[in-house]
Amino acid sequence: MNTHLTRYVVLLVSALTVVASSPMTAAAEPSSTTPQATSPTERLDEATAQAVELEEHIEELEAQEIAIETRMGVLDERTALQRQKLDRARDELKAARDLFEMRVVSMYKTGSVEPLELLLGSKSVEDFLARGTLLGHIVAQDREIWNEAAVTAAEAEYQATVLDDLKAQENELESVNDDRQHDLESALVRQEALIGELTEEALEYLSRVRASRAQSRDEWRRSSVPLDTRIRRVEAVVEPYDDLIFLVSEGQPGRYSVAGDAFTAVCSWYGNEFHGRNTASGQVFNENDLTCASRDLPFGTRLALTRGEHRIVVVVNDRGPFVAGRDLDLSKAAAQALGFSGVESVQAQIVVAIE
Repeated sequence: MNTHLTRYVVLLVSALTVVASSPMTAAAEPSSTTPQATSPTERLDEATAQAVELEEHIEELEAQEIAIETRMGVLDERTALQRQKLDRARDELKAARDLFEMRVVSMYKTGSVEPLELLLGSKSVEDFLARGTLLGHIVAQDREIWNEAAVTAAEAEYQATVLDDLKAQENELESVNDDRQHDLESALVRQEALIGELTEEALEYLSRVRASRAQSRDEWRRSSVPLDTRIRRVEAVVEPYDDLIFLVSEGQPGRYSVAGDAFTAVCSWYGNEFHGRNTASGQVFNENDLTCASRDLPFGTRLALTRGEHRIVVVVNDRGPFVAGRDLDLSKAAAQALGFSGVESVQAQIVVAIE
C-alpha cells in the first residue's frame, strides 16, 4: 500500500469512530483506543500532543511484537519438523546408495562378475541365451535400485530447499523485528524525556489514554470466537454495489458503505498452526473467521475484498504480513472464500457498517 493511501486511511479511520475498534464478532465491540480529552485534543499543548502521539506509536510497535513473536514461534516449529524430514530423506538416500553400490559396484567394478565373461563362458547356444536372460534380469534389478536412489536424492534435495526457504523467512522476520525493537527503544527514550515536561493535567490525560487502550485490548480478547464454534457465512450488501452479494461471518452487520477508493492488495493467508494463538489486537486467532492482518490499517478496519466472482468483508485484527511485496494476510477461511490457496492479488476497499 502506498504512503498516500496509508495517510488517507489513518485520517479516515480517525474521523470514523465506528471503524476504530470493532471486532469481527457479535460480542460487545471494543471501545475507542483514545479517550475524550477534558479539553478538545487540538488545544493540547505541543508536549502533550507529542506524548500522546508517541504513546500511540509505542502501542503499535508492541502490537507488532506480538504478531512477530507468534510468527517466529510457528517458524521455529516448522523448521524443527523440516529438519526431521530432511534427516529422514538423507538417511533413505544413504541406504539407497549403499544398496546400489553393493549390487552394482561389486558386480561391475570388483571383477567378481563380468557380463562379457559370463556370456563367453556359455557352452551352448541354449546356455548363452539362458545366461543373457539372467544378466538382463540383473541389469533390470540394478536399474530399479538406481531409480529408487535417484528419487530419494530428489526428495532429499527438495526437503533441503524447503528448509532453506524457512531459514530465509526466519532471517527476514528477525530483521523486521530488529528494526521494530530499535524504533521502540528510540520512542521510549523520547517519551521519557517528554513526560518530564508534562503538566499534571497532561499526565492524567496520558494515563487515561493508556487505561483506555488496555481496556480496548481486553475487550478484543473477550470478543474472541471460541475455536469450536461453527461460523456460518451470511450475505451482506456493500453500497453502492447493491446488486452484488458479499459474504460476512454470522453476527456481523448486513449492510456497509464504501469509505475510500478501491486498491489492489497482494494477499497471502495463514491458519493451521496459528489457530488459537493471540493476535496483535488481543483477539484469539480463529482460522475459520473472516479476518485479516495488515501492517498499517487500524484494528477494526473492515475491508470489502473481491476476486473474480468471490466477494467477502473481513476485519483487521492482526499485524502482518512481514514479507516484502505483500499487503494482507488473510485467515484460512477468508482465502478459501476468495478461492485461492497461495498468494493472489485482490481488489480491496475500506467499508463501514451502516447501523
